[in-house]
Amino acid sequence: MTIKVDLLPTERKRFTFDPMMGFLLVIIILCTVGFVLYGSKLQNDIEAEKKVVADIEEQIKQIEQNLPVIEDLKAQIAKLEDEIKVIESLVYDPVRYGNLLTEVGRVLPTNVWLSTLAIEPGTQSITMNGTAAQMEGKQPLATIASLMQGIDESPYFTDASLSSTSQTMIAPSNLLGFTFQIETHYNPDVAAGLAEAAPEGGAAPEAASPAAAPAEAPAEGTSPEAGASPAASPAAGESPSPGATPGT
Repeated sequence: MTIKVDLLPTERKRFTFDPMMGFLLVIIILCTVGFVLYGSKLQNDIEAEKKVVADIEEQIKQIEQNLPVIEDLKAQIAKLEDEIKVIESLVYDPVRYGNLLTEVGRVLPTNVWLSTLAIEPGTQSITMNGTAAQMEGKQPLATIASLMQGIDESPYFTDASLSSTSQTMIAPSNLLGFTFQIETHYNPDVAAGLAEAAPEGGAAPEAASPAAAPAEAPAEGTSPEAGASPAASPAAGESPSPGATPGT
């Protein structure tokens, strides 16, 4: 058996550059660099957003700390506004009540006198108790109706209502009369001269004057008293009951 041995040197293979491999290597390097840069940018954005969130949380804490101060300031402002309203009310009260009393005197018929007059600022209401006497042909019930009409037509008063009425004899002259109680509300701003009353039918509001008193309806079966004297006070010997205030 024969063994053949090749003692000749073998030829080495040369190294060759593969373009595809090089292209893939470049792509990998570029992607790696891009990912690193993008990741760094995202990290910077996250840090910036965290800083913004921290600043907002700090502002929220400061606002929460200032809330009690703000609420206290609001309470002080509300208290000052209430005090201002009270002071303004006190300033205009003399004018308001003076105008109300003047208006009551204007609408009061001559054969009526009041025993009590109560003004309630809280409910802005007026309660008047009085007596209507049969004098100079004026009937008491017609006089009370005329008084109600005058109150309703006044720019100062609204919602007049007759609470009660009863027949009475007025001593010592034994005049026939009717006692009454009338309740009404008043406009505080109009009474104080701070606002004008809403005109009826779009007409311009007129200043209240004694000459503008509503005409009294004549009693049934009696003729109107043209030219009657405005100073129709009780005749001699027919004075009102003690403590009563004559109507003006």
